[in-house]
Amino acid sequence: SAQFYKVTTEQYQSAANTVEARFKRYESHAVCADLQAQILQCYQQNPQQTLSCSALASQYLQCVKSAKQSMLGRGG
Repeated sequence: SAQFYKVTTEQYQSAANTVEARFKRYESHAVCADLQAQILQCYQQNPQQTLSCSALASQYLQCVKSAKQSMLGRGG
């Protein structure tokens, strides 16, 4: 019973390590965080005039699009 537990635990740990190694490269990180913060601040400061933030929103969308294309180009 103790031997079975030891083998099972080792197999589980081995499988967990394999999965972690395989998917580690898919960790995500925030892109365009500075623009996102600026947009949120703009929306908070202009709750009745959100169109005032459209230039920032456009820049943010372009930044996200560029980041997405860059990630896809690297196979990520």
